[in-house]
Amino acid sequence: MDASAQRAPPGQRDLAARRFGPAMGTALDLALLALGGFALLVVLVLWFDNAQGTLTGNGVFKTIELRPWIDDPATAPLYPSNYLFYPLYGAGCRLLDALGVLAGDPRRQLTILNAASASLSLCVVYLLARALDASRAMALATALFHIACSFVLMLAITNEDIMPSYTVVLAAMALGAIWFAKPTPARVLVVSMVFSLGWLMEWRLVFPALPGFLVALWLAEATLATRLRCVALFLGGIVATAVLVSALWHGHTGAVGPLDLIWTGKGVNSAWGGFTWAKVGYLRDGIAAYFLGTAVTWLPVVGWDLWRILALVAILAIAAGAAVALWPRRREPVVRATVALFGVTFIAGEVFNVYGQPHEAQMQVNVMPWLTLAWLFVMLAATARWPRRALPAMAGLAALLLAFNVWSLAPLRGLDSAWRNAFEQLERRADPARTVFVVHDFDWMMAYGSLHWGVEEPGVDRLGPPPQALPKFKWIGFMGQLLRHVDWSVEQQTADLRRQIDRALELGYDVLMVRLWDIDREQLERESGMIADRRQLAALHAMLRRDYVAVPAFTDPLMGPFVRLQRAPRP
Repeated sequence: MDASAQRAPPGQRDLAARRFGPAMGTALDLALLALGGFALLVVLVLWFDNAQGTLTGNGVFKTIELRPWIDDPATAPLYPSNYLFYPLYGAGCRLLDALGVLAGDPRRQLTILNAASASLSLCVVYLLARALDASRAMALATALFHIACSFVLMLAITNEDIMPSYTVVLAAMALGAIWFAKPTPARVLVVSMVFSLGWLMEWRLVFPALPGFLVALWLAEATLATRLRCVALFLGGIVATAVLVSALWHGHTGAVGPLDLIWTGKGVNSAWGGFTWAKVGYLRDGIAAYFLGTAVTWLPVVGWDLWRILALVAILAIAAGAAVALWPRRREPVVRATVALFGVTFIAGEVFNVYGQPHEAQMQVNVMPWLTLAWLFVMLAATARWPRRALPAMAGLAALLLAFNVWSLAPLRGLDSAWRNAFEQLERRADPARTVFVVHDFDWMMAYGSLHWGVEEPGVDRLGPPPQALPKFKWIGFMGQLLRHVDWSVEQQTADLRRQIDRALELGYDVLMVRLWDIDREQLERESGMIADRRQLAALHAMLRRDYVAVPAFTDPLMGPFVRLQRAPRP
């Protein structure tokens, strides 16, 4: 029997543990989490009918890169930044095709595979909680809290590509939290290799967690020489895994060497990279939204959405409660390793996020698992003080959090069907063979246009005069050159947008601007501040108003107002 069960009086031991032993009880709980959690998430996937969620259009474009791994894996290309993701999920989609589950629709099959990955992450959380002396009931309540967190729930039922790599890295962190309290060469190497398998599915996961692993190893009770050997072994395990994976894929289309796997540079020196003060606000919102959905939206006195205040207050309260509970145990090796690994991952990850995209779910989910552990430590302390009331109360709060975050998704239900209908209506209103759309590059119209009318790079340089059937989706990205040419001056970016609109008009296309004409500057900055500063946006906005006249065309209830652009009279 484990230590916690031995300390408990016989009358308080779990019934299943008395009948079958702790191993059987744990196996039953894991089966409940894996199968029950998966079933619940699949029900939510079907209920939600929105594979993209409120996140990004990544799932649409990942599907394009995934299809070769479904149709012909032998010739499908590898991508260094997602080296193992496409082979793994390609196999998963082939399995779902064979089972007849959303056959031929990988964009939605990704949601089923993510639900499976998320259910395995619940098993990781459960096992970590048990290793930290939680009872079976407390471990189950901790897993419930984890899936109830807004971003974890959202990523579990939509088609972003982070969930499988997140689950593997979380497993490595759980092993490290326990094993690095007393590291051995074998333990260090296993954790390093599991961690590497995770970031080989999504390269940028190497950054948030690596500092946490190294600090946790360094704080282990050992001599300086032992610490240095452990750190060297951990880093060596990363290199060895990259070498092994590289060798296994040698000769495959797109295969690269181990050094190219260890450093792919994804997101570095791109339009997303760089520190700005605006990103501090995005960081606050990203941390808040990890915990709480946005169903409660208005607080007139403060001027903030209420969910931000509630989420941040709750997060701070959980963190403070965990700190108070852990302070007397600060010299325990397991506590020290756990806090170091998860705490440093949070700090390092948020610094990295401020450089990148701090508000996005897939950027926050990797660095916020500490909140689940903090919840566990608060629950352990509360249960010790109030044995009968604390656990039911905290389990109830976790269930309430899950219910609230599901409720917050309700207004977004059915968007897959709604967007499909919207594009059917749009085709009747604006002939795609004769129309060029000016679209904000982050607008959902771009993502769903790519889905329903075909993926096409923005721009008009390859177009001939209308009617031209292909490409069906002809569009100019309002921020296209900001994304693709970060080195261009404001004048170059503004001139190129003008040039593209003028060329479309000269060719004889109907140029329709979607939603952008009437949007106010503040809203434009909120939607674009991750890659553009106020000066750039002001220049683009001023150019449109100066050089063009907008004639109202029609309004779609989902896409927003469409205006027809015409050249302004020359003075």
